[in-house]
Amino acid sequence: MKRLYMVVFVLGVMMMSRVGLSQTAMPQNIRATNTLDRLSDVDGLSRSDLLYGIPLPPGEVIGDTYLDKKWNIASFILSDSEKLIEGYYVKIDVKADMLEIKTKSGIKVIEGKKVKSVVWLDSVTNQPHYFASARDYKLDGVPLTGFLEVMVDGSMPLMKRTTIFEKEPDYIPAFDVGSRDTKIFKKEAFYYAKKGELAKITNKKNLLPAFADQSGDIETYIKINKLDVSKQNGLVRVFEYYNAKA
Repeated sequence: MKRLYMVVFVLGVMMMSRVGLSQTAMPQNIRATNTLDRLSDVDGLSRSDLLYGIPLPPGEVIGDTYLDKKWNIASFILSDSEKLIEGYYVKIDVKADMLEIKTKSGIKVIEGKKVKSVVWLDSVTNQPHYFASARDYKLDGVPLTGFLEVMVDGSMPLMKRTTIFEKEPDYIPAFDVGSRDTKIFKKEAFYYAKKGELAKITNKKNLLPAFADQSGDIETYIKINKLDVSKQNGLVRVFEYYNAKA
């Protein structure tokens, strides 16, 4: 009986040793109860928990650099030859100063300086939009690049200029604050043009002198129609009124 107990004891030790030395698919610390308990916490890692040695996901680029990111059917005139190109879907990349053209063989690009003017039909509203090369104009005596949207044409056109600026990522890993994304913003400003020089419109006070001897009539028109010249619609109506009389 004593020998039987001894045999059972030895077999038990051997089995325990084999369990201890054998390989398993999952490590013991993963199987541990306290680990499983932590997994049951639905909140998981807090924002302040950093996994050092594990690279953070890269940031994204939010926004785009196009005047309109839709493809719109257009016609455009080349600067050198005055040749009219018709019936292509295009986009204007403001930052790159390029006209992108969709063709059967893929996307082609033309430098903005090689394009004199563009007209496209908005693919959603079916309304025409007109663009002139900004190289024909100066701002504070400095020649421009890119394109200006001609909101109202005439002896004194109303122009809209769109500029692009980017906000770089400002993420600070040590404090887990900020953004990893690059954000692209568009800024619009309105100008009137006289003899190839642009003047920025900021308010009614700096707008009225542009109409010279007709400034009184324009001011009355603005008051009667309750127009807000800080908004696009108000400016368009004012310049349509003025250019119709000029």
